[in-house]
Amino acid sequence: MKNKEQIVNILFSEIPEVFVRVINPSDTKEIQNNKKKYPFELHNSIYIKILTTKREFEFTIFKGYTWNGADIPRLFWRAIGSRTDNEFLIASMLHDYLLEFKVYMLNEVLENSITVKEYRRLTSLIFRHILKEQGTNTIKANIMSWAVQVFQMTVNKGQWKC
Repeated sequence: MKNKEQIVNILFSEIPEVFVRVINPSDTKEIQNNKKKYPFELHNSIYIKILTTKREFEFTIFKGYTWNGADIPRLFWRAIGSRTDNEFLIASMLHDYLLEFKVYMLNEVLENSITVKEYRRLTSLIFRHILKEQGTNTIKANIMSWAVQVFQMTVNKGQWKC
């Protein structure tokens, strides 16, 4: 029986500086819509090193990266929290980056050493690990990670074709 990959540690070169993107009256409609869709912006480049029980890899998320926060349906905000909760920001940033740049991560960073299915699971493990590191209790972090995995396997299934 194969041992499943687990996260050992995730190291950041520095603390991510996250800002909320403010909509200005002078912004075009396109920019306003983009800021609404992706309200968070990274204001410093972050070098990240991920150590697992099976591998070690590193990459950089560059200054200016934008993302939407944690995708938590409004129905669950009272029980879990909203997508903009501070404790979810770094985990959602890292997870969104790993999904948005999955082809680059799979081909260049991980050098095709992992299947798409393994990568999808790995991104959920990373998400859960960071949630816990940021103060989310274990039960909530496990539920959120499980929900992300289910969503990726069902609703976003087509986006996993590389």
